[in-house]
Amino acid sequence: MSLSSIPIRHPSNVYLTLAPALALGALTPAPSFTPLVLLLAILRLHATVAIPRGAWRSGIFQIVLISLATGLAHAVPSWYALSTPLASLAVLSGVSAIMTAVAASAIVGGYWAERNVRTLWTRKTVFPAAWATTWAAAERCSPIGQLATWSPVTNVGGYSWLRQVGGQAAINWVVAAWAVVVADAMSAWMMGSDRDEGMAQEERAVSLIDEEILDSRDHSAPQRRPTISSETRRTLITAGVLLALAIPSYMITELPPPVSAPDITPFGVACAMPYPQKNGHQTGPPLLQDYVAESKTLQSQAKIILWPESAVQFRSPGEREEALERIRPQIANGTYYGIGFEELLHTDSPDGVWKAGMRRNGLVLLGWEGVVYEYYKRNLVPIAESFSMTPSNEKPSIFTMELPHPRSWTAPSWAPGPNYTRPIDITASICLDFTTASSFAGLPSRPALILAPARTWHTAIGLAMWEQAKARAEEIGSMVLWCDGGAGGVSGVAGRGVHAFRQVGPGSWAQTVSTQWPYDQRRTVFSATGTSAVLAVVWGIAGMGWVGAVVRRVEGREGGAGKGVFALAGGFGNVVVFVRNLVHRERRDEERPLLDGTRVPA
Repeated sequence: MSLSSIPIRHPSNVYLTLAPALALGALTPAPSFTPLVLLLAILRLHATVAIPRGAWRSGIFQIVLISLATGLAHAVPSWYALSTPLASLAVLSGVSAIMTAVAASAIVGGYWAERNVRTLWTRKTVFPAAWATTWAAAERCSPIGQLATWSPVTNVGGYSWLRQVGGQAAINWVVAAWAVVVADAMSAWMMGSDRDEGMAQEERAVSLIDEEILDSRDHSAPQRRPTISSETRRTLITAGVLLALAIPSYMITELPPPVSAPDITPFGVACAMPYPQKNGHQTGPPLLQDYVAESKTLQSQAKIILWPESAVQFRSPGEREEALERIRPQIANGTYYGIGFEELLHTDSPDGVWKAGMRRNGLVLLGWEGVVYEYYKRNLVPIAESFSMTPSNEKPSIFTMELPHPRSWTAPSWAPGPNYTRPIDITASICLDFTTASSFAGLPSRPALILAPARTWHTAIGLAMWEQAKARAEEIGSMVLWCDGGAGGVSGVAGRGVHAFRQVGPGSWAQTVSTQWPYDQRRTVFSATGTSAVLAVVWGIAGMGWVGAVVRRVEGREGGAGKGVFALAGGFGNVVVFVRNLVHRERRDEERPLLDGTRVPA
C-alpha cells in the first residue's frame, strides 16, 4: 500500500488527525500564512470526501476537534483575560466553536458553489471569493474584530504589499486561492490523475483501443502525446497568478527611510513607561507624577511622548482638567504628551452616548498650549470592559504638528515661509480599535504617525495586537507608535519598512523616525475604497469564467467575434457600475455614526 493511497482508504482517520494538528500551529493568537493554507487545503479535501458520502458525523467531529485545538492554542494567554479562569475558558470555548463553525460553513458553501458552476475558472476562484467575504463579514460582526478569525497577520511574505491595495480581504483571498491549488495538487497525487481524467476514463479507453488498431496497420503513424486536462491547466494558471502577485514585493523596497537627508523630516518619538522599583523589584504601579517625571526626561529626545492605555485614572469631577493644567507648564514648547487615561463620568452627554456612572477610556495630546487632540476608545473588550465602560462613536481625526527647523538647518532651508515649519499629520487609536480594517476609513488624508496606547495581559496577546496595529499601519501607508503598558506587552514603531518591536515589558525608550519631504498625503487604494470594493473585485474575478462562457456562446451563435467583444464590454461595464455603487455605499456607512442618539440604559 503506497503512501498516497492511505488518505483514500482511511480518509476520516487521516483528516481528523492532520487538521487538528495543523490547527495548533495555524490558529494561534497571531495566525501565520503557510500553516493556514495547509489547514484549509486539508479541510477542503475532507469536505470533498465527507459531503458526497453524507458523512456529517465526521464533519461535526472535525469541527469539535479543531475547536479544541484552537482553544488549546489560546488557553495560556486567555487564562487571565477575565476575572476568573473558568469564565475565561468558557468564553474562549464559545469563540473557538463559533469561528470554527464559520470557517466550516464557508468551506461547505464553497463546495456546493463549485459543484453548481460550469466554468473551470469559476470553480477555482469562487471559494477564495467566498472565503474573503466570510471573514470580512465576521470581522464586521465580531466585537473583537479580526482577533480569533482565520486571517493571517504574520509571515505574509511576498503578499504584504497587497495590504495597501486590498487590505486583509486581499490576503484572505490569496490564502484560500493557495489552498485550492494545494488541495488540487494533493488530490492529483492521491488519485494519480485529475478529476477530469476520472470523468473521461471511458472515452480515453476507447481512444487507446482505436490507436492500437491503427498502430497495427501502420507502424509509421506518429504516437499521440498525453495532454494536460482542462482542470489541471486551470490549477496551473491559478498558481501562476498567485506567484505573479508576489513579484511586486521584490520590486518594492521595504527598508525604513534614513533619518538624515535633504528630503527627509526626522523627529523623535518616545514611550513613557516608568518602572518604580527598589533593588530590581517593582514597588507598585506607576503614578501620575512618575509619568510626568519620565516624560520630562524624554522630551529632550522626542517631540511626541506617548503614555500607555489607562496610564492614569481620574475619579472626581474636574480632576482631569486640574491634572492637565498642572502638567502643561512643564512641557517644552513644540513637544506633546500623549496621555492615556480612564475617567469616571458624572453627567450624561447631550447626545446620550456617555452615561453617568460609567467609565471611558481616552487619549489626549497635551502641549504647552493645552489639549490639541482628543480620542476615546470605540471597541471595548467584551465582558472585561463592555459592562463597566462606555464606547465612543467618533472616528479618529487628524492633528497637524508643526515641526520647527533643527539647529543644523536654517529656517528658509528647512521649509517655506511664513512659518518655516514642516507639518506632521498625527492620528490615534486605542488597543482593540486596531482589530478592524476600517479603523481609519474616515480620514481625509494619509497620516504620518498613528499614536497607539495599549494595555494587554499576556505576551502572546501583546504580540497579536502588535501585528494587528502593524497591519493597519501598512494598510494606510503610515507608521504606528505602539506603547503597551501591560505585563509582558511589546512596544515599538512599525510601518514603512520597520517590522520588529523595540522591547518587551516596562521601561521607557525613545527613537528617531522620519518621513519624506514633502510628505505624500494621498491615501492608499485600500484606504480610499474600503473592503466592499475589494470584495467586488474578487467576485468579479470569479465571474470572469462566466463572462468568458457568455462571450464564447455569443460568438458561436452569431458567427463572429464582434458580438462577443460587445458582450464582454457590456459585462465589464456592469461590473464597474457595481463596484462604484459599493464604494459609495461603503463611504455612506463610514460617515454614519456607529451609535445613534438612543442607547439602552445600563
